[in-house]
Amino acid sequence: MRLGRTAAVGAGVAGGAGLLYLLQRTAAGRWRAGEGELAAAGLSLPPDLRHHFLTTSDGGRIHVVERGEGATSVLVHGVMLSAATWTPQLRGLEGRVVAVSLRGHGQSRAGSEGYAFDRLAADLVEVLEELGVRDAVLVGHSMGGMVALLLALSRPHDLSRYVRRLLLLASTAGPIVSSPLAAFVTASARRVLSGAERRGRGPMPTSATLWAARVAFGASPSPAAVDLLCGMLDSMSPGAFAGVLPHLLAFDVRDRLAAVELPVHVVVGSRDVLTPPRTSRVIVERVPRGRLTLLPGCGHMVMLERAATLCDLLAE
Repeated sequence: MRLGRTAAVGAGVAGGAGLLYLLQRTAAGRWRAGEGELAAAGLSLPPDLRHHFLTTSDGGRIHVVERGEGATSVLVHGVMLSAATWTPQLRGLEGRVVAVSLRGHGQSRAGSEGYAFDRLAADLVEVLEELGVRDAVLVGHSMGGMVALLLALSRPHDLSRYVRRLLLLASTAGPIVSSPLAAFVTASARRVLSGAERRGRGPMPTSATLWAARVAFGASPSPAAVDLLCGMLDSMSPGAFAGVLPHLLAFDVRDRLAAVELPVHVVVGSRDVLTPPRTSRVIVERVPRGRLTLLPGCGHMVMLERAATLCDLLAE
């Protein structure tokens, strides 16, 4: 009897594992795209970009791409992403478009001061000064929006020299998880990421990367967009992710939002499960000059899911 039960449990586990494997293979086929499909979807970087590699005051290196002239939009991505996130805007937005890869992301590297958000904000000020940016719209997605908010609070006079308003996409002013859970996640992630770094692997297993990419989108994303996101998630150094993660999880400026002087326009998708609409409403309700745009059916990746809408908002 006991042997029969054990065999039945084993068969169930094996069947479940087989089903998960089948689902993974099906998803991989559905959400992966080749270079030709990326180009056809307008998700390959334009060939006429101007590339800059700027050395920061602590010895880091920041990779910036730009295109066009005139009214300036400065684009700052979320965690584990890069300037490539903004490919549709680099292709379709009028004026001067400047896309920054934060330290530890893309081709940017950290200096001696690590990954604290104050340091990421300082990097951004140094980039704006070096490139002679003035009267720009600063667009921050997810973690990039958090860095933009911190900069508006900690260095408002510096920021006002370069920027006239903030556009925050799918972002938050408070912690993503509770403090006790954040400590557990940070400790667990450090062990896993340390092992991945030693073995020369990405920050997540391939199957986890694929599902994480899909969850970031709302209804019916294009395979090319999911594949673009997978490529960025795969390419981040586990060590850099381990450096950024505790600062990401501990971020909380909700009680300081009344001091934000610049106009703030917050855009969020109704199907964003990573930074849901309620987190955007907190920002809009507490900043003096806040505005909210809710995009029905959109997930976390606003710049890929609603590229034309975002370009229209920036053109205003």
